[in-house]
Amino acid sequence: MGPLIDRARMAAVFAPEDLLTSADDVLAGIAHAPTRAFLRDVGLPDRVGWFESDQRLADGKVLIGGEAWQRVAERYPACPFDMSVWLTLGGIALDDVIVDTVTGVVYCIPDGGAPHRLNSSVDALAYFLHALEVERDNYDPEADGDGLDPDGAEERLLELMRAADPTALENPRSTWYMVLRYVGNWMQD
Repeated sequence: MGPLIDRARMAAVFAPEDLLTSADDVLAGIAHAPTRAFLRDVGLPDRVGWFESDQRLADGKVLIGGEAWQRVAERYPACPFDMSVWLTLGGIALDDVIVDTVTGVVYCIPDGGAPHRLNSSVDALAYFLHALEVERDNYDPEADGDGLDPDGAEERLLELMRAADPTALENPRSTWYMVLRYVGNWMQD
């Protein structure tokens, strides 16, 4: 099975110049070949929509592991993840988004919370970000859409996310639930 989303579909909702890709030599430390290929060939949005790329990645300065992740691991000793192979991709709101460079699993550290699995892969993360942009006209009053339907957008996105990457929504504290609540409540005071 191939990736959930490709460059053409991403470029249909994000301007091609807003999709951050990196050269092979920059990504050489990423052992997981599908993750490396996705970050080289497809890319993630760079400061567009819900996601903001990590500036170091944008500057071509990939740092895998390091002291910062060692400190996080010390704060959460019961956490079963190997943070020594993590690479920060960026963030959603105040939550850090990280990829395990060996397995390709995407994790999140919510602002003030413990690390959790966000997506099964970087292409699943991109697929979710793409879906949020496709639905934007239905929940964002500043978008160019004619009819707003935040509740419908929230329901459609939840269904799509569950079908595409069911493990992404197993944790009730997942950042995706925060995003979906925000989508559904966009118009409320």
